[in-house]
Amino acid sequence: MRNFSKKLITIFTAGVMAASVGALAACEVSFTPLDGDFSSGEVVSNGGFVVEKGNYVYFINGVETYTSDNTYGTPVKGALMRIEKSDLAAGNNNAEVVIPSLMVAADYTSGIYIFGDRVYFATPNNVRNTSGVIESEYLDFKSARLDGSDIEHYFNVADNATVYRYAEVEGTVYLVYESDSELHSYNTETDTDTLLAQDVVEYVVDTAASGTPYIYYTMGVTADIDVEGGSLERDYNQVYRVRADVTEETAPYEYTFSEEYLEEHDGEVPYVNLGEIVLDGIGAAYAGSPTQFTHDLTSGVTPLSYAGYTYSLQAYANGGLYFTRTDLAQTGSTGEDGWLYYLSAEELGEGWNSVTGNGADYLDVVAQTTDNAGTAAIFYLDEAGAHHYLYVADGNIFRADVTETGTETTLIARGATDAVLISIDDTSSEEYSYVYYTISGDSGSDIYRAVYNGTEEDYRTLGYEENAPFRPVQILDIEHAGSWYNFEIVDGTIFFADAEAIGATSYNYIATFSLKNESGAVMDNAELKALNEEYEKIVGEDGIIESSADDVGENMPNALRYYFFMGQHDLFYAAAEKYSDYKYDFSDGYLAYESTAFARNIQEAVDEGRKETYLYSEEEQDYFKGYIEDGGGLGEARTRSHFIRHIGAMSESDFDAMEAYWSSMLQHITVETETTGLPGWAWVLIGVGIGVVVVGAGLAVFFVLRAKKRKAGESHEPKMFVDTTDDRSVDVYADDTPDAPAENEETDASSDEPADDENKD
Repeated sequence: MRNFSKKLITIFTAGVMAASVGALAACEVSFTPLDGDFSSGEVVSNGGFVVEKGNYVYFINGVETYTSDNTYGTPVKGALMRIEKSDLAAGNNNAEVVIPSLMVAADYTSGIYIFGDRVYFATPNNVRNTSGVIESEYLDFKSARLDGSDIEHYFNVADNATVYRYAEVEGTVYLVYESDSELHSYNTETDTDTLLAQDVVEYVVDTAASGTPYIYYTMGVTADIDVEGGSLERDYNQVYRVRADVTEETAPYEYTFSEEYLEEHDGEVPYVNLGEIVLDGIGAAYAGSPTQFTHDLTSGVTPLSYAGYTYSLQAYANGGLYFTRTDLAQTGSTGEDGWLYYLSAEELGEGWNSVTGNGADYLDVVAQTTDNAGTAAIFYLDEAGAHHYLYVADGNIFRADVTETGTETTLIARGATDAVLISIDDTSSEEYSYVYYTISGDSGSDIYRAVYNGTEEDYRTLGYEENAPFRPVQILDIEHAGSWYNFEIVDGTIFFADAEAIGATSYNYIATFSLKNESGAVMDNAELKALNEEYEKIVGEDGIIESSADDVGENMPNALRYYFFMGQHDLFYAAAEKYSDYKYDFSDGYLAYESTAFARNIQEAVDEGRKETYLYSEEEQDYFKGYIEDGGGLGEARTRSHFIRHIGAMSESDFDAMEAYWSSMLQHITVETETTGLPGWAWVLIGVGIGVVVVGAGLAVFFVLRAKKRKAGESHEPKMFVDTTDDRSVDVYADDTPDAPAENEETDASSDEPADDENKD
């Protein structure tokens, strides 16, 4: 549900569109369309930051700001990339850039959409205005072929946070978006924009962002809306839905307004609504005075409420509309104020009546209070059509089962304070259904999983081995970036923006974690716990990295931690051409010792005249090499990439910054470390400098003494006197000179005697 509060300006002129396209063409870099079969295969998970299509997975390559440089060909982080599913499964990072533009919009409920052989997206405007300023707060809507070619610009809006959805109806792709309390639909084939409804109070769309062609929304009701000074807003409201492909010609209702009103308002109508009514809140008190917006109050139909209803929409999910309803009569007899209802979309069709649809025969009561059944809850239906929902309360996660007699609750996970429920999965396992949730971590959101379909007995006996899979588990120490899209799960793989802090920086590129075990099935929670323990053997408080301080010295943990993060840096591979100058050796899939910052720092010390053991002792160097060889006895589990793999590319500046951080965290030569022992060449320079100062001082004494001797031998002949008064009649260059001062008179300007008062100035 979304309440309108912004003013948006929709830019929809041929001139602006032409300017944008022209600017794009002017700044485009050379681009070769990608190879491969990208037209076949089904689309999975449309509308997020990850979309599966055929043999490929397309994804937005990390978190970037909309104010970053969006010159075509420049973006790396935030650009659209793809990776073959076979490479993803094998752990190979052969990802390719599809569109080198920012996929950055502030509506994180909507992302990239694939229909046919094209991808549809939104990107910050990169065109300069007349003042030369790039108006990046404008949002451009575009599409391209899945090989990255044939980029087509549609239009833009003046707010990067505009809520939008792409939807396909009978082969035509539409863009539905909100602008200034209005719902619009744009036909990408005909380049036509249709105003679907104005003065919309609130609306909801499919929470799964699956491209549904319907939007549900509420509208107020005004009697005599076209009568100046005579219109009257009714207390009740109505619920409508509208398809993305509707036009004025195909709209279900026709509204008429007085000619006098239209003339006074330059033909602008007071009400636009192309949708079909779902629920009408009209009460029996208004049955005798319906408005033209009352569509189903026909003969024999009587409103259930005397005063009427108001509706508040919560969500569209599970094939239906969730909403609350208030009876304006407020008699208390119904006891339904604040109840959460569900209306299946299957009910809406031929013969549906929006007035009688308020009856219990059509509406399911999901909850009699929204205290725990609000927007933060996750709702689902079982195979029998019964309602259930999951919610967080008092630091725990509960399952609510809706029955004919009320609601039964079961505690399914403890220790979930401030947890945010993200998604559920009931398809990856025959035995267990999972809920994924996050809890705030050090630099992002930690990811957890719990089983939600167990019995109360299952959760009471978690200590037994057979019930171990019902125990909630954290998924490694993954940190997903906040204030962005939720992490997504595609074919048993978690895609997330890696917020793991390297120093004080979270780079937020896309990484993956496979939930599958060696047999290809999704791991249960007990298996995940075992993997966590393997991970902790390396990074835990008693793990190999931390215990190395006791084994060889306090310098070792940072060295091993460096290799753990950078020893198999997947982001390096996809951008190898950018980093050809680094000359790194990854021939065996891991960073060779000679190419590590550890070895480079030692070599720099040697080049400065220090011993090879100046930074690290021989024992420390051997320990580090041993970790590279067998990971402290754990084999391939010696780098983070064994557990968490990055996909995509990293910008050169980010890669440099990450390398610089680790190089500085390792032992290295700095000005501070050299103050107690300068190299020989430095002492030579200092000696030369001291010698120059001594010689210079001697010469200065010599010249001063010689000057005094010369002065003593000079005659005191009168000098030319120049009168500095302002009398212009005096020839200052005349031969007349005043008498010379007396022989004993002091003339030295350096005299310690004070000057006459008249000469003080």
